[in-house]
Amino acid sequence: MRTMRKAAAVFTVISASLLFAGSADAQMMRDKYNILLLTDLSSSYSESSGPGDVAAAKLAIEEFGGKINGVPINLITADTKLDPAVAVNKARELIDTVGLSQITSLSGSSVALAVGKLANERKVLTTVADAGTTRLTNEDCAKYVFHIGYNTNAMSIPVKMLIKDGVKKWYLISADMAFGKSLRDSFAKAIKESGGELVGEDLTPFPADEFSSYLLKAKASGAQGVGLLSSGQDLRNVAKQAYEFGLLEAGIKIVPGQLNLSDVKGSGAEVWAGSLAALISYWDFDDETRKFAARFHKMMGFHPGDTHSSNYVAVREVLKTVEKLGTDDPDKVVAALEGLKTGDAISRNATWRKKDHMVEHDFYVGEGKQPKDIKDEDYFKIIATIPGAEALGSESESTCKHDW
Repeated sequence: MRTMRKAAAVFTVISASLLFAGSADAQMMRDKYNILLLTDLSSSYSESSGPGDVAAAKLAIEEFGGKINGVPINLITADTKLDPAVAVNKARELIDTVGLSQITSLSGSSVALAVGKLANERKVLTTVADAGTTRLTNEDCAKYVFHIGYNTNAMSIPVKMLIKDGVKKWYLISADMAFGKSLRDSFAKAIKESGGELVGEDLTPFPADEFSSYLLKAKASGAQGVGLLSSGQDLRNVAKQAYEFGLLEAGIKIVPGQLNLSDVKGSGAEVWAGSLAALISYWDFDDETRKFAARFHKMMGFHPGDTHSSNYVAVREVLKTVEKLGTDDPDKVVAALEGLKTGDAISRNATWRKKDHMVEHDFYVGEGKQPKDIKDEDYFKIIATIPGAEALGSESESTCKHDW
């Protein structure tokens, strides 16, 4: 009898343990935590986003041992080709077939807006880490979408600094797509509010290889500063041509729309020497950022650019929240993220804003170094740190209705 009672007690304990384990796992919505990373692997942003985004997400997942709350973390990568229809179709297919706990990256503003709409309808938590349009946290804000990394307002910080230094007259060359138009609006606003003058502007086809006519107009306009409002391969093309047409020699200040390490490397450091650029993060900022960069470099053979680092933060912070909650229920995760304050080497003094779902954090202004002063892809000298609310625009300025 004593043996039977002992066996029964053991059985009860084991059964209770199994029941507890089962109920804990049941808090997760499926037997895998599926992350869809939608990035540009073959088009204009493939170097600034692409494989580097994938590597950054993998580094974040490694920190959790590849599992979250007892289930494997499954990273699914898909090439958007910067086509919203391609991205939406892939996201819809995977939502319907395997189920998704998170979508991240989203290279290209038009892609981010389209996928964000679908994700919100289907209640999939989404972290936009690669797109910059301010629409994501204004008229197109959404319950299940958080905008992490940067927006086009932040990219105009150098313009404000240069106008204070006497660079008053500006010419803008903007890519004719959602991101380029958002950059144009942000830069034009910064010029006006800082007391500058917009002396001319052009919208250019996207993607494009030839910018000579626009650059010659800008040079002849009397502009003291020129905004090259694009990113990726288009930015590299127009920047190289601006250098070749002697805009820098003429003393004209160049400000990029959104500059990554890959852009400097691809166009040549001499093209950016002396220019100011807003940076989301910087791999060589201090010892802590260099530690992360070393992990990334070991995997990829180059240092992480801005959007790579943003994807690392996006995946890691959501996983940390899911782990703490014990569930990936999107409503509970959104509630936990709203108002969350985080901060580390990659994203300092961060707040996941409740009203508009912008993730604000410190930004930096880097001055391009002369080629002779560069060692190991250390392309910038950091000359200013800008608080997130000042760079991005404050939460109170957002037009997001937050009607969820």
